[in-house]
Amino acid sequence: MEIINLFDDTIIKFANNLHTNYKALDFFFSSITNLGEALPLMIITIILIFIKRTRFCGINMAISLFVSIVIGAFILKPLIARERPFIDPIYNEYWIAVGKHLETSFSCPSSHTTASFAALFPIFLYFNKKYSFIALLIALIIGFSRVYLMVHYPSDVVFGAFIGIAVSSAIYIILNKTNINKLIKKFI
Repeated sequence: MEIINLFDDTIIKFANNLHTNYKALDFFFSSITNLGEALPLMIITIILIFIKRTRFCGINMAISLFVSIVIGAFILKPLIARERPFIDPIYNEYWIAVGKHLETSFSCPSSHTTASFAALFPIFLYFNKKYSFIALLIALIIGFSRVYLMVHYPSDVVFGAFIGIAVSSAIYIILNKTNINKLIKKFI
């Protein structure tokens, strides 16, 4: 546990140094974090489902979002029951300095990060890696925004990313390496 605490503290101090030296990042990360909300991710997912060429990616995104949120937000968060970093007096000043973004549920895993990777990792799996890495970059930035805004510890974000990637990879394998894809093609 000590190594996790050291990791968390080091990344949080890095994020706070960014805030101290580049105040404009407050607005940037406050805005980008909203892309990890359910609505923007569902809109992207629905658009991809309606385009025939991207339909399987959209289906993967939809299933991955649902499964990963059930696992992360409804099963693991209450089990782990980790308080948010801004509750800790050591980090409360950082939280106030970056705008006091209030979150009310437990901290681990990060639902924004889980959802972002669950929805955006399939784009990387299905499309040209030359461009699709941008989806991963966006998911990473959304995850880091959660640390920057002091609503998650970095380890919460890493765990959320792991869940999103693992679930979307498993769904990708199920959809593309089994006969399920043939069954789905009959109905779409």
